[in-house]
Amino acid sequence: MDTKILYYKKFEGSIEPIDYINWAIQMLEHNFSTQSLNILSSLSEPLNMFEIEDYFTRTIRELSLQEPSHKECAKYYIYELLKGILNNKDDIISIASEIYNVVHEHFTNEEVSVWYDISEKIDDFQYGDNITKITRETLIITITKTAVQQLNSKFFLN
Repeated sequence: MDTKILYYKKFEGSIEPIDYINWAIQMLEHNFSTQSLNILSSLSEPLNMFEIEDYFTRTIRELSLQEPSHKECAKYYIYELLKGILNNKDDIISIASEIYNVVHEHFTNEEVSVWYDISEKIDDFQYGDNITKITRETLIITITKTAVQQLNSKFFLN
């Protein structure tokens, strides 16, 4: 798990003990190493959140990592979701719904407002009267095109 994704989950209050373990393992795979990171990566069930967060805090300090902002983490999370749309042909609609949720919570600028429209289309397709006769295929094409445009805009990496 990427550091910004871990922090995003932490900021959102959706973090699980296993997320820290997965993050520690990925950090080791990327050739980071400290005593606390090694311990954190080796913890197993039953996991104590207080102990895990203590080792995480120590690891961050030992690696001299700075905590990213909530908005920075949200941007990175959306960026990863956009890449997921291009790589995952089965779950595109639910990924787009998750992007909308993050955009709705954290952003107001026009560059990401397209996700509001896509969310409306998804709702019409799934739950509404679907007056415009949106099909799954057209919805997926619209979502995919938007994801490509968003990835090309580099908005989520600034």
